[in-house]
Amino acid sequence: MTGPATTPAAAERSPVVRFIRRTAAALLLGIIFFGILWATVFNAVTSAFVASGGAVVLVAGSSASETFQSIFEAIAEFILGIFGAIADFFSSIFD
Repeated sequence: MTGPATTPAAAERSPVVRFIRRTAAALLLGIIFFGILWATVFNAVTSAFVASGGAVVLVAGSSASETFQSIFEAIAEFILGIFGAIADFFSSIFD
């Protein structure tokens, strides 16, 4: 009999990798939010305060609530997947 196989998906579920993915997604969301606010409504300083506060709320909420954490991880998967596809596109062009 064979034991359960370890998959890369199981390795990705380690707490360190989940923390890094959440941090990267919060950073990307904060940067996008900052750019949108700066271009439309506020000046740079006010946009930076609001975007950093939003990123902190996302990370704190995902640490406090299991439901919010699963929603945030799904959003993180989507955003990091888009940026990965963009990076792969440019990598294939310049390779």
